[in-house]
Amino acid sequence: MTRIYKFDQILNFRDFGNYPTRSGQHIKSGKLFRSANFYKSSTEDLDRLAALDIGLLVDLRHLPERKRQPNKWPEHAQTRILNYTAPKTLKEGELAPHEAFVKEDLSVPEDARQYMRKSYHLRPHEAGYREIFSKTLKHMAKTGEGLVIHCAAGKDRTGTLAAIILSVLDVDLETIMQDYMLTLEAVDIESYLEPAAKMMSERYGRDYSADALRPMFSVAPDYLENSLAAIGNMKAYVKETLSISDAEVSAIQSAYINGGLS
Repeated sequence: MTRIYKFDQILNFRDFGNYPTRSGQHIKSGKLFRSANFYKSSTEDLDRLAALDIGLLVDLRHLPERKRQPNKWPEHAQTRILNYTAPKTLKEGELAPHEAFVKEDLSVPEDARQYMRKSYHLRPHEAGYREIFSKTLKHMAKTGEGLVIHCAAGKDRTGTLAAIILSVLDVDLETIMQDYMLTLEAVDIESYLEPAAKMMSERYGRDYSADALRPMFSVAPDYLENSLAAIGNMKAYVKETLSISDAEVSAIQSAYINGGLS
C-alpha cells in the first residue's frame, strides 16, 4: 500500500491505516490520513485530495495560523471542517504559543527541546485539545468516514491525536511510535532549516541558527512519550477525559478495522 503520499505542495501526507491490531486484524487503508497544512495546495493536489473521499478535516492549528495560512481544499468536496479552539482567545496579531516561543525565548537547541517536551506533556489535558480530540472520535463513531488530521507540519499536534486514534483502534505502542517517527522519511527536514532560520530572522528581527530550530522541526521518541505519559491509562483517558463511551469505541473499531473487533 501507499503510506507516504507525494503531492506538489502538501508535505507529510500519510495514510496511518493498515497497521495491525493487537488481535491480529488490520486497520483499513484509505480512511485515516495525517498531514501538514494545505495552504499551498496546487490544482493537481486538490484533484488528488478530492479523489480520497475525505469526510472530515481536523485542523489542529491556532486561529492566527489558520488566518495567515488558510487551507486550500477541494471546492466542491463534501468535507466537514473541525477547527481547534484555544481556551484563551488570541487577539488580532497575537502569535500561536509555539511562534511566541520562537520569537521571545528560543536561543539554543536545548531551549527548543525543553519547549517541545513540555508542549507534548501539556497537550492531552488542555481544554481546546480535549474538545477537538473528543469531537474527532465522536465523528468517527457516528459516521465511519474517511478523515485527515493536520496541524502546521503534521507531526506534533497531529502526532498526539494520531496516537490516540491508533490506541482506540487497538494498535500497540511500538507501532504507534513507528508511525510517529515516519515524518523523518516523509520530509527532508534538513532542507528546511536554513530557509526557516532566515525567514524567522527577518520576521522577528534577531538571528536564529538552523541548529536551534532543528528540535522544533524534527520528531523524537521522547516528545510523544511525554504526551503518552500525561495521558496515562489510555482507556481511562478516552472514556473519562474525552467522554467516549464503550459503545462509541466499539463503533470506531467496527468502522475502521477490517472485520471489526470481536
